[in-house]
Amino acid sequence: MLAEFGLWWWERMGELGRPAQEPRAADTLLLRPDGDAIEIGRRRRGRVRPLGRFAPGAAARQRRGRERVTLVAGVALLRCPLTLPLAAERGLATLVQYEMDRLTPFAAAEVVWACRMLRRDRAKGSLQAELLLLPKARIAAALQALADAGLTASHVEASLPGGALQVLPLVPPDPGIMQRAAWRVRAAGGLCAALAAACVALPVARQWQALDRIEAEIATLRPAVAEAQALQRRLAGAGAEDALTDGRGRAADALATLAALTEALPDDTYLTQLTLQQRRITLEGQTTGAASRLIAAVAAESRLRDPAFTAPVVRGDAGNEIFSLQAELAR
Repeated sequence: MLAEFGLWWWERMGELGRPAQEPRAADTLLLRPDGDAIEIGRRRRGRVRPLGRFAPGAAARQRRGRERVTLVAGVALLRCPLTLPLAAERGLATLVQYEMDRLTPFAAAEVVWACRMLRRDRAKGSLQAELLLLPKARIAAALQALADAGLTASHVEASLPGGALQVLPLVPPDPGIMQRAAWRVRAAGGLCAALAAACVALPVARQWQALDRIEAEIATLRPAVAEAQALQRRLAGAGAEDALTDGRGRAADALATLAALTEALPDDTYLTQLTLQQRRITLEGQTTGAASRLIAAVAAESRLRDPAFTAPVVRGDAGNEIFSLQAELAR
């Protein structure tokens, strides 16, 4: 698929070089000598419009500047099939011109000719072409009649055996012009390939440039990042140490609070639950004596302040009192 596309692209590029050898005119002036007069028609966009019969001098004035003058020969072309190596495709016209006397009974200067390729056989490495010939002797009188009228034809129109018309250039292909056209095609193809490669490589180059710029910025910021990470590790270590110290301090406070409560509470009082949360301590228990004396006992401890009952005192079945008391740890 890719090879076929490349071949098609090369053929289209080859068409760019053909106008240098065979200029493409906007209109075509068709001339047919007929006795002492010349029949003239104009072909435009594939349609032929007859202009009439003119005397030689009047016929010369019918030509426009950019028109291509074509002689309508009204004769049949000779066809010669050719089988050539596939490598001859690029210089097919040049090869046929130099080998004309070997391929046909005529010399290149004796005929008006054109060569067209028919098909390629890549398996056998050959190509099939067709050589179209028209001996100049058959149109010599018509060319002389045009010359006498002051007209010069650049092409001749003749018929193929099937009835189709074929236009051949009267001026043989110039190998030098064709070679220069081929060089132009190669240069244009190389330029297109270079532009395509640039279109493919430019985004990649920009990405590499952006990556290099980012790498340079990262290298510039790396010392600052390392310093920040080191500081973060030191802060994290200090925070853990502070948390450990704070935990140890809280454990010491809890132990000191238990010791203070043991000293403050009477011997006939015991606790069923003790809760310490955010420096608020809650005591729940029972006492044999009056529970009201516990407020004074707790208030007398310097580590505790603002003692108060959180619920009414309840008398138990054994005569003891059940209480719930709360106080705040002094800072």
